[in-house]
Amino acid sequence: MTEQSLRAGERRTAADGDLLALSPLPVSTGARPADPADWIRRKNAVWMDLQGGNLVFAAELSLMFLSLSLITIGIGFFLSAESAWRNNSHFDWWLPGALIVGNVLCSLPFALVFHYNTNKAIKEGPPVRLNRQKREVAVPRWLAGREVKFPFWGEQASVFIYLVYLITFFFVISAFMVEGPVDDRGWAFFKGGLLAFFIESLIFIPYIAIGLHLHKKHKPRLQYVYYPWEQLVAYVQKQQDIGPSIFTERTLLTLAIPDPDNPETALAAASIAVGHETAGLAQWESIRRFMEDGPEACPGPRDYGTLAHYRESCRKARAEMPLVAWLWKKVGDWFFQRNLAHRLTERRVNHLIPKSLPAELQAWSQPLSDEQHSKPSAALLEANRRAQALRRKNRGISPQAVLEMLHKEAKEGDVLLA
Repeated sequence: MTEQSLRAGERRTAADGDLLALSPLPVSTGARPADPADWIRRKNAVWMDLQGGNLVFAAELSLMFLSLSLITIGIGFFLSAESAWRNNSHFDWWLPGALIVGNVLCSLPFALVFHYNTNKAIKEGPPVRLNRQKREVAVPRWLAGREVKFPFWGEQASVFIYLVYLITFFFVISAFMVEGPVDDRGWAFFKGGLLAFFIESLIFIPYIAIGLHLHKKHKPRLQYVYYPWEQLVAYVQKQQDIGPSIFTERTLLTLAIPDPDNPETALAAASIAVGHETAGLAQWESIRRFMEDGPEACPGPRDYGTLAHYRESCRKARAEMPLVAWLWKKVGDWFFQRNLAHRLTERRVNHLIPKSLPAELQAWSQPLSDEQHSKPSAALLEANRRAQALRRKNRGISPQAVLEMLHKEAKEGDVLLA
């Protein structure tokens, strides 16, 4: 990713985009600390977790299928009731029953896929953890697993099994899809479908159990790499992606631990899209201020995903919005099940994420006595003193300019020493 000799304030042209180094030696930039990328997930007096992802949106997307199911089933009941009232006949359970079965077989699997894929993404995207008492950073990396060598195992197998069960189910209920009593042929279809379902289960259930066991046994293993805070490589990089018919540009803030065996690569790294360089400096400054000045000196985790914030936003909307706009908002809240989505998000943040982290990280995160706290190095204190002097001397100077001037001074000093 970059050479280990990279220093704060250095600008470098890389193959995949220009970058501005922010560390090693995480000197004060003077930027206002902010969390524009919503990277701060949790923090306390000892450590802070950096983890991206909009968990509320993911929960709303999966719960939306619940609302769609309720709407379609409700329409089925309404149409059957209206037909029975208009024709003065008995209530026909066929339409609502068919919609209930259809939602169980179609909407429910889609919702579960979104739900479990979100949980899977949380487990596969563990947080970067900063420990200010030890002045160390824990960056996750995955050790390569082995390929599961099992016949037909993969997404295609799951789709095939789902379709086979779906066809078998409709085969079973086909006897009841005709008007009038079920004849002998219908009962034969019903019994044949049940027998097919039983035989399929004898084959598929052991197959899935063995496949899941092998997948768990051979899957990549999460490992945290622990590294001194002041030696962490951090930079803001503007990347340009050029394709046959598209040009995109993005800016990333990257935290990386250099590989001692290959200085141009990273042993472990994490990146977040920040929009532009100024936002990247603000994001970095929130991280730096936590490590140097404590949790009160940087923004807290975004409260958008908490149930308390959602309820407060509802009370505020009721007081400020016109009646029609507020009613429309309540329709949207119900359709996306936002109350339940926020409950699910809080559970993921408070239970799923901690449970997915290795025990060694939990032990590394335990608080230390005051005597055991690590202190800033003399080099960092001197660099911060020089940065403060430059800002006093040059009023209105940008954070980028401060870093570049510090790097220039350090480079000139190295030349004189040589």
